This record gives sequence, C-alpha cells and structure tokens, in this order.
Amino acid sequence: MKIVVVDHVYLLEEHARKLRSLGNLEIFGEPSKTADELKERIKDADVVIVGWSDLTKDIIDSTKRLRMISIWATTCHYADLAAAKEKGIVVTHVPGYAMEAVAEHTFALLLAAVRKLPMADKHVRSGVFDWRPFGGRELAGKTLGIVGTGSIGFRVAEIAKAFGMRLLGYDKYPNPKRAEETGLKYVDLHTLLKECDVVTVHVTLTSETEKLIGRKEIDAMKDGAIVVNTSQGKVFDEEALAEALKSGKIACAGLDVFEQEPPRKDNALFGLDNVVLSPHVGFNTVEAARRCTDICVDNVAKFLEGHVQNAC
Repeated sequence: MKIVVVDHVYLLEEHARKLRSLGNLEIFGEPSKTADELKERIKDADVVIVGWSDLTKDIIDSTKRLRMISIWATTCHYADLAAAKEKGIVVTHVPGYAMEAVAEHTFALLLAAVRKLPMADKHVRSGVFDWRPFGGRELAGKTLGIVGTGSIGFRVAEIAKAFGMRLLGYDKYPNPKRAEETGLKYVDLHTLLKECDVVTVHVTLTSETEKLIGRKEIDAMKDGAIVVNTSQGKVFDEEALAEALKSGKIACAGLDVFEQEPPRKDNALFGLDNVVLSPHVGFNTVEAARRCTDICVDNVAKFLEGHVQNAC
C-alpha cells in the first residue's frame, strides 16, 4: 500500500506516523511544477492526499493502482470526479472544518477594506501621520447579502448581527429554519445584489456557480457596494470585478481567492488601492488546519478499513 502526499498540506509528525502505520508513505512538500512531474509522483500510488494540485482526467487516467483521493479541503474540485468515478476511485473531502476560520477572515477582509487599513499602515510606516485620507464606513445599519448559506454563510450571519447589520441571503437550497433563528431573510439573487451594501460569497465551486457573479450581476449592485470573497475565485468574473473597482461602481473589495492561483503577476487587481488581498488563507488557523488534517487522514484510515466517509 503506497500513500503519497502530493503537495504542501499541514502535516504534523503524529499525522505522518498514522499514515506510515497504514502503508508506505511518501511526502512532497511543494506542488509539482508540471503535469508530468505530478504524474510521476502518483504513478504507483494506491492513495493520494492532495491539497492544492489539480488532479485532472489526464492525470487520473495515467495512474495504475490509484484507489483513493483524499482531498485536504472542503471543496471537491481538485479532482475530476467523473474521471475518478470511471476508474472506480473513491474521492473524499473535509466538510466544515474551517467554518470559524473563514467566517472570521471574511470580517478581517471586510473591516480592512472599509477602514482602508493596508493604506493606513503604509502611511504611518512612511513617516506621514494624517487621518484625513482614511475616512471609512461603519457596518452598523448596513445590509449584508450572503450568497451561499451553508455553515460558513450562517456563521457570517451570526457575526454580522453583532455589528448590527441587516441580513439578506440567497441559496439554491435555502434553510428556512436556520434563517428564522438567525434573522436572515431569503431573496432572489438579483434582489440581494440590488439591495445590499455588502455582498459576501460562500458557495462551493461547481459548473453552476462558476462566474455566478459576472458583469450583469455587478451592474445590478448598488453603486459603491462592497464585495468580499473567501469561497472560490472563479465564482466571480475577475476581469469584470477589477473594472468595477477601477470605475468606483464597487467601492472596495476583500479577496482571499482568485480565478487563477497563484495569480499572474500582471493581475489587474494588484494595481488597485481599494482592494485588500490575501493568498487563500481564510482556512489557515492553527485550529482549522489541524482539524482538516485529522479528518483527511481519518478519511484514508476509514477507507482502508472498508468504510467510506465524507465522499465527494
């Protein structure tokens, strides 16, 4: 039994020790630079653990013995599920581990954006101490639109209530009971975009949610609206968002995710002062990373015992 960790996941010695008790373990600390390199890493693997690499159909088809893909993430999009199913490969993920971390990071980005904290920090460090360029906005009394009301979306709603925000939500599969408990009102997507001062997105990336927020949706937003994305970069049309930030249609944004990761060095967002960026770190607290690896490794152990849990 060969188990391969194909890229840089949070792995403590106790996790490695457990994996070694299950089979021959090989660990790679960085992602492959090419598809051929990735194929070489997993060509003889029975089980792979993947955190950041894309296991495309071509890569999956190149494997000889692969029986399981354990994704070190909530999302399942790092593996071509149809290709895996065709070869009888089980794919698992780690649902819900980063609820608190991502919800809190949503507000870290939102507050940094509305209070212009990155610019203010540079201002002070440069030796200039002037409050006048940094007029911000208060969250109290503003309407927050939550696109995607799973566990993270509702945790965001709970935190937003503490700021005194009004809550609107959109979800293809609404949860009326939880909405009533939280004080969130469900509306259609167009109404949410039109009425909200702040829009935050918490959906899984699927063919239906890719570019869910495109030019038409951005045009429907309030002038001067604020956007936060800690879900998946491809949920937004990034080019359209950059143009809206340049024009002022969108006042500011906090983004943890990008259409392409890592983003190109000439990404249009990089030249804008009204966007706060972070490198897909919403999940990255000590507590959440540990939970994720605990469950990811347990998914492997359970599979090898003959019990599949957390299947994609």
